[in-house]
Amino acid sequence: MDKEDPIKRLRKEKPDLIGVGSMTYEFPRARIIAKQIKEEFDVPTIIGGHHITLMPHHFESSGYDLAVIGEGEQTMLELVNIFERKGFNAEDLGKIKGIAFRESDKGIFTEKRPLAENLDVIPYPARDLLKMDEYYKTLRRATFKKFGIYLPMFTSIGCPYKCAFCSISVFWQKARFHSAEYVVGEMKELVEKWGADGIILYDDLFIADKKRVEKIAALLKEEGLTDRVSFHMYGRANLIDESICRTLKSMNVAITEFGLESGSERTLSYLKGGNVTVAQNRNALKLCKQFGFKTIGSFIIGCPGETEDDLKQTMSLVKDFNLDQAHVYQLTPFPGTKIWEYAKQKGFVSDSPDFDLEKIYLRKFKDEMVLTDEISPQKLKEWYELFQKEVEKKIKKTSVLSYAKHLKAKHIKYLFTKRFLKKVIRFRNMI
Repeated sequence: MDKEDPIKRLRKEKPDLIGVGSMTYEFPRARIIAKQIKEEFDVPTIIGGHHITLMPHHFESSGYDLAVIGEGEQTMLELVNIFERKGFNAEDLGKIKGIAFRESDKGIFTEKRPLAENLDVIPYPARDLLKMDEYYKTLRRATFKKFGIYLPMFTSIGCPYKCAFCSISVFWQKARFHSAEYVVGEMKELVEKWGADGIILYDDLFIADKKRVEKIAALLKEEGLTDRVSFHMYGRANLIDESICRTLKSMNVAITEFGLESGSERTLSYLKGGNVTVAQNRNALKLCKQFGFKTIGSFIIGCPGETEDDLKQTMSLVKDFNLDQAHVYQLTPFPGTKIWEYAKQKGFVSDSPDFDLEKIYLRKFKDEMVLTDEISPQKLKEWYELFQKEVEKKIKKTSVLSYAKHLKAKHIKYLFTKRFLKKVIRFRNMI
C-alpha cells in the first residue's frame, strides 16, 4: 500500500487490524498515519520494523496500540490468533513475547522474543497478495543492463560483521540462513510462476556461507534454472577469491555489489572494524571483472576525523577502472550504531521522541549532520557534489531503444503499462 493513498485503500479493505512497518527516517510519517487511522477507523493498530525495535521507548508517543519489537513473523501470528479468538486484552497480550501494548495509557513491554533459528519454517512470501503486475513485474533495466523482469528475494537475514554505521546487523543480531533447498525452491517459483529474468538477492551478505552458495549453484543446475535466470548479489571484498568467483559464475551471477565505503585505510578501518583493507577492495573488483561480473560499489563520506586527503583517496577508488557503477552517501547516524552514539554525544541527534528523525534521511546531503571536524560543511558538500558527478560519469548514456533486442514475447504486455512508460520518460530526461 506504500505506493497508494493508505486511508483511501483502508476504506476499501475494511480491515480488522492495521499494521505499519517503519524505518527510522519514516517514523514521523508513521505517526501521522496512526493519527489519520484513529480519526476514521475503530480497529487496533500495530507498529513494527527497525525503528520501534531499536528505539522502543518511542512507542508511548507513537499513536499505535501495539508494537512488535524485533522479528515479527511468529509474533504477528500469535497476535492474530488471539485477536480472532476473543480480541485483545492485557492478560493475553502479556503472555506474547516481543511486543509492547498500552494499559492505562502506559506502555507495557513483554519478555524479549528469542531469535528464530530455523528460517525454513517460514513460508515463501505470499506474492500473489501483492499487485505484482502493477508494481513488481514491470520491465526495467535495473543493473543488468538489459530490459527484463527483476524480482527481489532474501536467502538469509543478518550479517556476521558489525560495521560502525550499520543498524541492520543490530536489528537482526546475528546471521541466519535459509537452506539451499529452500532458497532454490523460491528461486524456481520466481522464474516459473512470476516470470523472473533476474533475481536481486538482497541478503546483507549472500556469500557469508560459501558451502551453502556452492550447494545453491549445484541445485540451480539440477533444476535447469542456471541458464534461465541471472543474479545480482551483495558480497564483501575480504571474502572474494577465485573459488567463490567460479561458484558465482556457475550460478549465473551477473552483478556483484560491495560496500567499499572508503579508499582511505584509516577511514575504512574505523567504519568496518579493521577486517577489510583497501587492497582487498581493489583486488575484489579486479577478480570480479576477470570473471565477467558487473561491479557496483557504495561509499561513505563524512566519517569522524576524515580529512580532504582521505576523500582524495576515496575518489581514486571511485574512479577505479574495475568499478562499473558507484553510489556515494554522506555518513548518516542510525539508532543502535556506533555512529549514532558518536552523533548523540556531539549533539547532532537525540533519543528524544521529539527529535526530528527526518533529518537523517539517507539520500540527500545534510549540512547539519557533518560528523567530521576536519572539513567544513560547505567543503564537504562540494566534495559530495564532485562524487555525484563521478557517479553520473559511470552511468551508461545509452538509448532506451538499444535494449529492445533483449525483449522477449512475455515482455510485450508490460511495454504499455503506465509504470513502464513513466520509466522511459524519466530515462530520456536523464540523457
